[in-house]
Amino acid sequence: MPCCRSLKRRAVMLSCAALAAFVPAALAAPSAGDSTLGDPLRDQLPGRESIASLRHALDTPDAQSRWRGLPQFGRDLFRGADQQFAPIENTPVGPDYVLGPGDNLMVFVSGLTDTSFSLTIDREGKVFLPRSGATFLWGLRFADGEVLIKARIASVLKNARVQVSMGRVRALETFVLGTVEKPGKYTLTGMATAFHAVSAAGGPSALGSLRDIRVLRGDRVVARLDLYRFLTDGDRSNDVRLEAGDVVFVGLTKNQVGIQGAVVRPGVYESDGPLSLRSLMELAGGATPFADLTRIRVERVDANGGFRLQDLPLDHGHGVDPDSLTLSNYDLVTLLPLRERVQNVVTLDGYVRHPGEYELAPGLTLARLVARERLLPEAALDRAELRRVDPATFAVEVRPFSVRQLWAGEGDVALRPMDAVTIFSGARFPRSITLEGEVLHPGTYTFAAGERLSDILKRAGGLTPQGWLAGAAFVRLSTRRQEDRVLRDFVKRQRIALAEQQAQVAQAGDSASATALIRAQADLVAALQERSDPGRIVLDLDEQGRWMNTARDPVLEDGDRFKVPVKPATVTVVGSVMNPGTLMAVPGKGVGDYLRMAGGPAREADVGRSYVLRANGEALPRRARLRVEPGDAIVVPPRPVSAGGLGRNLTGGARFLMEFSAAAALVFAAARR
Repeated sequence: MPCCRSLKRRAVMLSCAALAAFVPAALAAPSAGDSTLGDPLRDQLPGRESIASLRHALDTPDAQSRWRGLPQFGRDLFRGADQQFAPIENTPVGPDYVLGPGDNLMVFVSGLTDTSFSLTIDREGKVFLPRSGATFLWGLRFADGEVLIKARIASVLKNARVQVSMGRVRALETFVLGTVEKPGKYTLTGMATAFHAVSAAGGPSALGSLRDIRVLRGDRVVARLDLYRFLTDGDRSNDVRLEAGDVVFVGLTKNQVGIQGAVVRPGVYESDGPLSLRSLMELAGGATPFADLTRIRVERVDANGGFRLQDLPLDHGHGVDPDSLTLSNYDLVTLLPLRERVQNVVTLDGYVRHPGEYELAPGLTLARLVARERLLPEAALDRAELRRVDPATFAVEVRPFSVRQLWAGEGDVALRPMDAVTIFSGARFPRSITLEGEVLHPGTYTFAAGERLSDILKRAGGLTPQGWLAGAAFVRLSTRRQEDRVLRDFVKRQRIALAEQQAQVAQAGDSASATALIRAQADLVAALQERSDPGRIVLDLDEQGRWMNTARDPVLEDGDRFKVPVKPATVTVVGSVMNPGTLMAVPGKGVGDYLRMAGGPAREADVGRSYVLRANGEALPRRARLRVEPGDAIVVPPRPVSAGGLGRNLTGGARFLMEFSAAAALVFAAARR
């Protein structure tokens, strides 16, 4: 019993490995050539909005997911502010700077003698001037303090020139409290404002307000800062300079309203009081040109719990007045985009000077659209198409017409929206065939319709004395494309069938046979996919020329290639023989003679199914009087594998597949030479 379980387990593992290795990837993924819908159509796929609406209805919104990824307006201003903030020390001081304890002043006096000295305002707010005594400066503007110092010095020094400049600015300690990222006490300079203090604390937190920043001095509020005025208009008039001991307090966010869709600046906006729809749209930069104002959507928190959706029209004053519609906390407004398509357009393409879309002006007709100056010289005047779309059913009607007749005033029609006109080419480019190898004058030759291969060979001067017409390769592009399509389908079916076969072998517990079959299958697929001369057509050409102007003489197509090799002097024997290889051709020898020269058939050989592969690609079954020509290959396949003899014959089958692919390559290589 354990042995049986082990064999079954091994069989299942091998089966899974076989199916994974041989099931084609094309069954699981679309090919690279599959067409895909454009973005505008993909956004309107049926059911897309229904699924999104159902998911939203089943979701339970919270404060974080309510805004659906919308950015909070103004928060980027303080991103990384605590790392980037530095005290202002070397900024030039303006005349309105208010002096206070700790400020340093530099005084330069020039007269009979030049001198300079430094003054620092003490904690009582005064400085000591030489020969003038104490001078009180606390609370004065820098410009007023400069005038006072000059006047005091001039009273004792006649005709002296005095200059006053600001030295080191005082340091002051302020408190930043409330809903900021890092509340606490901060040391700033006398030039700092409330905005600098909030930046030093990292800015408002997620719950902090950008519109309620207060500066408290003592027991009273000396300033209120609304950063929205700064962000939208650049107004910092309420951003006062701080003094020692000031408290900057950031309040909680009171009301938040979101707006998304066709607006210039979608986001979440804060309101410090009742906010109208017009005010919100102004904060968001207004509606874009693609907004559909006939319907906006307001999703709001219901007083009884849950959410409620409202559709409101704003079209040309016939709907809701945006000034009278007051928004509530956590409302989400959506401006829907226009879904209208361009109507007054027709399309002109093909052999025209400027292909593309054209305006459907009133009175535009087909004849005016395809005017002479719009067509290229090679345009076909008797072959064109008008494609008309029925606006009700979207059925396409194709109407062929003649441009020449339109110009003559016949059959002109008025154009409609979504009409498309295609002008075809009247040029006929020359068709050509390429002659290679042992041709007297090889090269690329043009030919007329209906010409045959023999006609081109005569124009090329015929073959050289070494040319071997029977082994010539004739390759056609259309045949190659057809072969590729058929081969892809065949390989797909073979892989699936061989995978199932390998799974059956694995279930029998014969892992060695399964491995050999996998190798044989891989060799078969490689031989099919890497075939030589794809698109080759087998021709029966004789040296005497009896094939000319007969059914064996092919009518030429554009892109044909004909290559004449040098006649070889060898015969290849492959398959289930004792010593497969290439032998020198001996006149008069048959299939049996060459098999004996190769050591005779192997034990698993099926001599009755052997065949001769001609150099021109033709395969002939073995017959008693079959003549073997130089360049031919003799192929001896193995006997069919039976269920009972699978393990014995599998190795021979694998070897045959490998030798067969090598034989085909040898024969085709000899033909190319």
